[in-house]
Amino acid sequence: MSQQTIEIEDDEMAIKEGPQYLLFYLQSYLFAFGANYISEIVELPQITKVPWMRPSIKGVCNIRGSIIGVLDLSKYLMDIDYIDTRKSALVIVNKDLQDMNYKVGLVVDEVYEVEVFEVQEFQEVPSFGLPIDSKYVASMVLYNNDFIPVLDLQSIVDIELLSQREE
Repeated sequence: MSQQTIEIEDDEMAIKEGPQYLLFYLQSYLFAFGANYISEIVELPQITKVPWMRPSIKGVCNIRGSIIGVLDLSKYLMDIDYIDTRKSALVIVNKDLQDMNYKVGLVVDEVYEVEVFEVQEFQEVPSFGLPIDSKYVASMVLYNNDFIPVLDLQSIVDIELLSQREE
């Protein structure tokens, strides 16, 4: 049996440094957002519906004794209800508002991976052609020869707006 030698370029061995991003799927689209917002990722728990809330607010759940509001990202961003699968997950993010820290659970179809992107991989948000409203997209990033939206969690997780009852 002969040994095969594989030559690896120095730049392939280099480890990227910089902020980490969580990549996840919603309705078969790949998205990302900054991992620095994440408190934890858990299996989708039982969610208790809260009356009179917007359809994208699925309710609340109990995570280790803390009650957390749950936002269905698919419904909120694309007006499509998520389909609970064994790969569905709850990404719990931190949101600061007026000296208070809130935790919000974001329902995603599947957590894909955590990746570091270099500055040159980021691009401006196009004015059209996205699966969601561009006001929720901070930038686009090149990943595996495709551009994926990097979500702006500051505009998505607007506690005051999410807390409003449905009219």
